[in-house]
Amino acid sequence: MDGVVNVFEVQSIYNAMEEINQIKEESFRTCDEGMKQARQTLEETQSEEQTSKAMLNVGKEIEMLKHARVIELEVELAAAVAELTAVTPNLVAMATTSARIAEIESQLIQARQEYEEAIRHREALEQRYDMALKCVNLAQERLETLQMKFELNKRNIDFTVIHGISRMNMAYEDLIKYIARITPEIRNHIDKWFNEKPKEKELIKPNEIRNRLDVSNSVIDALLEYLYITDLRFRTSIDNYCNEIKLGDVVGVELKIKKNMVGRLCEELVIRSFKPISTQIVTQRRETLPDGSYTKVDMIVYGLTNPIILGRGEGMGTRAGGSLGVEVKSGHSAYLYSQLNHMLNQAIGHEGCDISCVICTRDIHDLSNEKENELREKLRKAGSPIIGLLPRKDNLDTRCIEFVKGKMKDV
Repeated sequence: MDGVVNVFEVQSIYNAMEEINQIKEESFRTCDEGMKQARQTLEETQSEEQTSKAMLNVGKEIEMLKHARVIELEVELAAAVAELTAVTPNLVAMATTSARIAEIESQLIQARQEYEEAIRHREALEQRYDMALKCVNLAQERLETLQMKFELNKRNIDFTVIHGISRMNMAYEDLIKYIARITPEIRNHIDKWFNEKPKEKELIKPNEIRNRLDVSNSVIDALLEYLYITDLRFRTSIDNYCNEIKLGDVVGVELKIKKNMVGRLCEELVIRSFKPISTQIVTQRRETLPDGSYTKVDMIVYGLTNPIILGRGEGMGTRAGGSLGVEVKSGHSAYLYSQLNHMLNQAIGHEGCDISCVICTRDIHDLSNEKENELREKLRKAGSPIIGLLPRKDNLDTRCIEFVKGKMKDV
C-alpha cells in the first residue's frame, strides 16, 4: 500500500468506516443513558406520588379527628345551654353551668381553628398529590415517547450505518483496484495534483492558477473515477448512461454527457484546484437579485489561506483570509458568448465576496477579437472577469464519453 494510500485519500475512507461504527455505538450509548435517566425520573416521581398519597391520607385523618372534636364540643355546648335553662332560677347552679359553657365555648373556638387549619393542610396535600400524579403521568409519557423514538432512531442508524459502510467499503475496494491499474508515474502525477499545497502565505499568481487548471487527461480520468466511486448520484447517472447506450441510444447519451456530465466535471476541477488554499467551499449558494429573482452562485471559496491574484487590473486580487466567488462555464465559443447576460446576472451574486471571476473553458479564445473583448470588458465591469483556464470543451467531451463507455463492461 505504500505510495498508494495518499492518492484520493483512500485510507481516510477506511478510517471513516471505523469512525462511523464508533459514532453508532456512542449514539446507542447516549440513547441507553437517556432511557436510564427517564426511568430514574419515573421512579422518583412514583416515589413522590406514594409519599404525597400517604401524607394526604394522614392529613385526611387529622381533619376527621379535628372535625369530630368540633362536633363533640358543639354537642357538649348544646347540652350545657339546655342545662342552664333547666336550672334557672337557681343562681348557684346557673353560675356553675355558665362557667362550664364559657369553658366549652373557648375550647370550641380553638377546635374550630384547628379544624380549619386541618382543612387547609388537607387541601394543600391534595394539590401536592395532584401535582405528583401529573409528574408521574408526564414521566411515564416521556419514557414511552423516548423509548419509541430511541428504538426508531436505533433502527434508522443501524440501517444507515450498515448500508453506508457497505457503500464505503465498495468505494474503498474500487479505489484500490483503480489505483492498482495505473502506473507509478501517473499515480505520482495524480497524487501531486490532488494533494499538493502551496507554502503558507505564499502569493498565488495567475500562472499558478492556470497551471493548476491545465490538467492532463490522467487527472481528468482519475477525478471522474473518484466521483464514480464516492458519489452515489454520479455513479447512478453513469450507470444509467451505460444502460441507455446498451439499448442503442448512443447519440442521445453523448448529448447528455456533453451537456450535464462535463459541467459537473469542470466544477469539480475548479473546486479541487482551490481546495488546497481555502478553509471552506460552499457550492450552489442562492443569492437574491435586486428585481426579486435569484441566482445560484456555483461556488464561494472562503478563508483563503494565501493571498491570490487572478490577473492584471484593479479588483483582481485579495489577501489571505478573503473570499472568492466563482462561476464555472464549459462550452464552445458561441455558447460562452450567448451566456453573457446570464453571467452578468450571476456576477451580482458575487458582490459579497472580496473578489470574483468566471472560469471557463479555453474555447473563449476561438471568439473573434471583437466578441472576446466585449465579453471580457462587460464581465470585468460587472466585477467578475472571465478567465479561460479550463481544458477545451471537445477534450472534456471526449474524456467523459470514453469514461462512460469504459464503464459499460461493469454495468
